[in-house]
Amino acid sequence: MTSAVTAPLERQFGQMSGLKQMSSQSSGGASVVTLQFQLTLPLDVAEQEVQAAINAATNLLPSDLPNPPIYSKVNPADPPIMTLAVTSNAMPMTQVEDMVETRVAQKISQVSGVGLVTLAGGQRPAVRVKLNAQAVAALGLTSETVRTAITGANVNSAKGSLDGPNGR
Repeated sequence: MTSAVTAPLERQFGQMSGLKQMSSQSSGGASVVTLQFQLTLPLDVAEQEVQAAINAATNLLPSDLPNPPIYSKVNPADPPIMTLAVTSNAMPMTQVEDMVETRVAQKISQVSGVGLVTLAGGQRPAVRVKLNAQAVAALGLTSETVRTAITGANVNSAKGSLDGPNGR
């Protein structure tokens, strides 16, 4: 998702005038790119630039993308309208987190008028790698080479699909 969808969009967004900050998050077959503009840039101009950047990136995106990229105007300073706490006595928290990320958050984000869905909390598995500098050097490698190899092998892709009444 990151290299196929997020990166082409980020390249186009990065060329916009008035862009102050850009961040992205890709998970569960979805990608969210957050753009923050200079306060001096009128919102309607920023909106036009975002749409133009999406249009310019369209031919760089996978042809089998289930839905075209969309955008929404959001003020991150606005207070949340709804906050949910999700727990389960029947499922491990890792499964609950996966369900919330891949099903609940995606469905809520599709509701008309919803500008932003943010997930917080939970525990994500992590792996800490401690290199043996002598062994790495003996193999003719550098720590950067190892980091690049690990990053390249750590592919975050969709874990499945959701079939609903609309065939999505």
